[in-house]
Amino acid sequence: MTAYIIANNHTTDYEANLGAYRGRVTDVAVSFGGRYLARGVPTQVLEGQWLPRQRNVISRWDNQAAAEKFWFSDVYQKEVRPNRVGTAVNDIGLFEGEGEPALAPANDEVYMLVIAQLADGPEKLIPYAKAAGALVTQFGGHYLARGAAAKMLEGQYLNRTRLVLSAWPSMHAALKFWNSDEYQHNAKPLRAGTGIFDVALFTAEKH
Repeated sequence: MTAYIIANNHTTDYEANLGAYRGRVTDVAVSFGGRYLARGVPTQVLEGQWLPRQRNVISRWDNQAAAEKFWFSDVYQKEVRPNRVGTAVNDIGLFEGEGEPALAPANDEVYMLVIAQLADGPEKLIPYAKAAGALVTQFGGHYLARGAAAKMLEGQYLNRTRLVLSAWPSMHAALKFWNSDEYQHNAKPLRAGTGIFDVALFTAEKH
């Protein structure tokens, strides 16, 4: 089943070696069968706070084994990763995907990333998840990954959160869902008091 590596990075020295890192890591990821879906700052923040130095990276892999083969490879760990050491505080997790792999994105596809710090267990979110899930489908979106990390690759923050990643055919479709009466007045109130939610839209990376 598809897997996603999702990184939540707070840059401390953005210029440093990140240019060299980014150029090299793309080639290495592709050679291991990976594909970057989105990188950088959000196109639009819908809820919560994305800090000015916060960057997110989302990549897709055929399965968890393929993602781990890339991550733990000598070429990544010894040749590529050292280029970003000291440039950021990185929290990176490996998440199991849902259903079929996402198709190659259209030019205007966007991704909605939700990072949730839950006050209690996920059970209290079940009514919300059911209501929101039906609306995601109704408005043309589909889930790529939901829940806790299958494995932490770096850092600790994402180990204490739940992530939801969904794909949308366009910014218009994602905003139509988010701003709809059905979501704002019926579904969203079901998660009130369950935690802290950061929600943002990211433009698909062009290939």
